[in-house]
Amino acid sequence: MNKILSTGNLNQAYDVIDVVFAFDSHKEGFFTGLSPDKAFDGVKEKLRNKCLELAGDAVINCQFEYRNALTDGIGKKKQIIEILAYGTVVRFK
Repeated sequence: MNKILSTGNLNQAYDVIDVVFAFDSHKEGFFTGLSPDKAFDGVKEKLRNKCLELAGDAVINCQFEYRNALTDGIGKKKQIIEILAYGTVVRFK
């Protein structure tokens, strides 16, 4: 799936379809450390899937926010990173 994600506008004519929101997280595992890249890749994939569902060509003006939190783990608290994202799905003219 080759849908464009951009944190800015595109120099191409388009129609706005809808605004979309996505969320993903990754927590520290028993054998693995915390990976912000996995959460970021996951949220980008979710934005692309929403674009595909709406028959769009791109998600523009994407904004990403993250936070670190703690969650219960076996015997101790585990770190978790959460990434929120939103953008505008467009279809090229």
